Amino acid sequence: MRHRFTVAIVEDNYWIGELLQSYCQQCGLDVISVSADGEQFLKQFGVHLPDIILMDIGLKGDLDGLTVVKTLRMAGYKQKVIMVSGTTNLEHILTAFHELDSVYFLSKPVAMPKFKAAIDKAIAEIQLERSRMTQPLVKHTVTWITVKNQKSHLPISEDSILFAEKENRRLTRIHLINGEQVESSTNLSDILAQSTSHLFSPFKGFLVNLKHVTSYSKEGGFPTSRRFLIHLNYTMVKVPLSRDLQKDFANLLKELE
Repeated sequence: MRHRFTVAIVEDNYWIGELLQSYCQQCGLDVISVSADGEQFLKQFGVHLPDIILMDIGLKGDLDGLTVVKTLRMAGYKQKVIMVSGTTNLEHILTAFHELDSVYFLSKPVAMPKFKAAIDKAIAEIQLERSRMTQPLVKHTVTWITVKNQKSHLPISEDSILFAEKENRRLTRIHLINGEQVESSTNLSDILAQSTSHLFSPFKGFLVNLKHVTSYSKEGGFPTSRRFLIHLNYTMVKVPLSRDLQKDFANLLKELE
């Protein structure tokens, strides 16, 4: 039996959304979600995990389509994205291809032949990647943490956070597993309140993601130091660990094993 590929449509124009659903049905695709708001789409993303995303650039709410896709890429998701937009902004088009790894850019109004070409390309890439996989995709719940980023609110998946540090009263720097850093005015306590038990505060002014910890050791070079240093994947930076919290930290790591 042929696999029916799943599609999520993110489009704030009702009639265009209806047209895209009709095209999907004609191509034998299963439409599993239709959203007009980027932030709402992200909150439900972990439930649906579509094979293909049809993404408009202009959306309802604070997030545009480019930011939504960038957020997913930062979180490590590699779903095939087809941008659907009426924009003529060359910078947006180049961003969609080169930074966000979109497979196709459909200009509005969308015609069926172009739509089918985009879908065929996305499916071909999916099939190629699946042929190289030895294990099936495992669905899991995504925890999204929303932080203040300049004048907007940016959702970040908890799994993509390596560690966070409070640099001063107004600035929190969030380090991601892909090497990027997000500057935010959100306090560490507000981040911790949105997280699971995988985020832990090992030292004043720091949060660390236990999932990415490889080991920890006594701080060297300072005979009187009471601190340990936490070693993480993806970075050479060491995060401090208070001696008073060392036992709790060790127990949490053991629970993750």
